[in-house]
Parts: sequence; structure tokens; C-alpha cells
Amino acid sequence: MTSLSSKNIWIKRQQCPCGDWKCFVAYEGDNEEAATVASELAKAKAASAEAMVVPYVGMVFKSDDDAFEYYSNFARKNGFSVRKERSRLSPQLGIYKRDFVCYRSGFAPVRKKPSGEHHRDRKSVRCGCDAKMYLSKEVVEGISQWFVVQFSNVHNHELLEDDQVRLLPAYRKIHEADQERILLLSKAGFPIHRIVKVLELEKGIQGGQLPFLERDVRNFIQNRKKVVQENDALLNEKRENDIMELLEACKASKEADEGFSYDYTVDENDKLEHIAWSYGNSVSAYTMFGDVVHFDMSYRSITYGMLFGAWFGIDSNGRMIIFGCVLLQDEAPRSFAWALQSFVQFMRGRSPQTILTDLDPGLRDAVRGELPNTKHVTCIWNISPKICRFIPERNLQPKCMLA
Repeated sequence: MTSLSSKNIWIKRQQCPCGDWKCFVAYEGDNEEAATVASELAKAKAASAEAMVVPYVGMVFKSDDDAFEYYSNFARKNGFSVRKERSRLSPQLGIYKRDFVCYRSGFAPVRKKPSGEHHRDRKSVRCGCDAKMYLSKEVVEGISQWFVVQFSNVHNHELLEDDQVRLLPAYRKIHEADQERILLLSKAGFPIHRIVKVLELEKGIQGGQLPFLERDVRNFIQNRKKVVQENDALLNEKRENDIMELLEACKASKEADEGFSYDYTVDENDKLEHIAWSYGNSVSAYTMFGDVVHFDMSYRSITYGMLFGAWFGIDSNGRMIIFGCVLLQDEAPRSFAWALQSFVQFMRGRSPQTILTDLDPGLRDAVRGELPNTKHVTCIWNISPKICRFIPERNLQPKCMLA
């Protein structure tokens, strides 16, 4: 909206939907009246600058995405939503035409219902609305630009108010922060309606004022569960492939090193359950430094959910020696017992005089059963974190305690 001065005549120019300046309102009077009118027109101009310009034929955008975003914002302010309908492809220009239409454009196709099956008869919102914005791409001086070649803002249906248009599917978005909160509450066992209520309370808004509906939350959780199931399937497949590669690596190491030893078990589905291995030089070192062994089971694979354990020792120079490694499916006493059996077998039937472990009760029972003549010791650094909060004034030094 602009104003032009010609002596004492002020003209108000208003842009029509087609983009041409056609409507003129003339005000005639003396200089004082002209100044008053000019002030009013300046205020009207500032107010109109905040409003969105109605798309018009010849309007230019840098990309089709910018055009769609602009048209979507215009539609939301005017009580409807838009969707992408058709596009045309050219070998030289790629996509060179885009059609954006009102969400109620066209008519729903008639679907044939198979006999004997029950389907919900959903009413379609499409009513043949002719509101649209068509674009065409042109390359001007090596720069691609999108021009509006056809625009219509004529609807054959009622436009929605602001409190209604936000509930259209195109504008119901669950932001990333809300997604994380929804998943957290869902894992905690909250039902859908409680999740919605918690989000409303946290945001301090009234019921029904969220930018999404309860069914959107339900659909989001269901879709996320499907993604998790698909990822789990891919992870299981990757795990099986990696396990096969590990077995092949053990076989290759056995062929290259006769002292290399490995053993594994499979479950009822013929899938790898546990696997343990040791190198030839580790067995040789054990004959000299295997009186005291530390069995560390404090590691777990995040990817596969398996426990990783290692048998450590110390040589005469104070350097650490690895006697063997093991991967276990779970922390059951049976699994620990198998690991200890495999370790003694790798070490040619010789049990350590002393073994250090953590406070796991299953591991304690396995040591008592498989290594009855071995002294079982628990290091105090595995105990002190559990008791230091009760006696903070004591300075506990690293010592060992009999299990």
C-alpha cells in the first residue's frame, strides 16, 4: 500500500489478488487535510506491511520449497491448508512445474470393497475446491527461479477460524522435544490420555490447546514401535553376521597358532550363546604367573547386550597379562560356570590359587562350584562405593577381602 502526492490530492493504492494496482481512492482538500490523510495512510501502510501479500501471477520464488512454505503460511492465516498435487519432469530442467492445491481439492476415488470384508466408510473432506497455485521454473542468467503462472483463491467451502485451522493434519506437528517426552512417558507405562494431560500441565495450557491431538500421539507411538522392531530385526541380522565372522576368525587363529584355544555353545535355536578364547602365549604366561587371576566381568556390549569378561594377571615386571576372554549371553550362574570350565580347560586343567571377582552372587556361586580349591577374593574397591555413603569419614584403602 503506497500513497502519492499531487498538490492537495492523495491517492490510496490497494493491491488486488491478481497482483495489479487497480483500486484507487482519492482524497482532495487543503494542505492541512492532506497532512492528516497522509498520516492515516502511513499508519495503514505500516499495518499492512505485517500482513502477508496474497500470491499473484508473476510472483517469484527462489525454489519450489520456498513457494510451498509461503503458500502454506498464507493458507494457515486464511483458514485452510494446502498439499502438493502434481509435478512435471524434464531431462534438461529436472522438475520444472509444480501444482499446489487446497487440501479439499479434487474428489476421493471410489474404492471397491472386497466381498466378505468389513471396511470403515470414512467420509472424504475433498469437495472439488478450485483454490490453487501453479508454478513454473525458468532459468534466468543461469539462475533457476520459480514463477507463479496461475493462482486462484476461490473456495467452495467454509474457511476455518484460527482455533480450528490448527487442527488440520498439515499443521498438527509433534516437535522433537515433545517426541522425547512422549516416548519417555510411554516407556514408563503412561496411557495416551495421561501423556496428553502431562504435556498440557507442563506447558501450562488448557486442555485441547496442544498443537496435536491424542490420536496423533497414539499414531506416533505405534509408528515408533514399528521402527524399533525393524531396527531390532536388522540388529539381530548384523549380530548373527558378526558372530559368524568371530567364529571364522577363531578358526583362522587356530590354524595359524596351534596353542590358540576357543570354545562356544549354542542355544535351542542353534544360535551362538557363549564363546571364550585364549592365545598360546597367554597359556605359556599362565604357567608362570597364573597363581592369582582377576576375572573382570564389568563390561557389556551396548549393541549386542552381551557380557564381556577377561582373565587378567600380573607378570614379574608389574605389567598386565590377558589370559583369556569370554562373551556371555547373560549373568546366570550356569553361564559363569561354563566360562570358568572353559578357562580351566584352556589352562590345561590348572586352576588358579586365588581369583579376584566383583560382588556378583551368581559368579560367587559359580566359583564355589567350579573352583572349590581356589581362594575367592573380592576387592574392596567393588565394595567401598556401596558402603562409603554410610561411613564417609573413613578413608578406605584398596584391600582384598575373602568372599
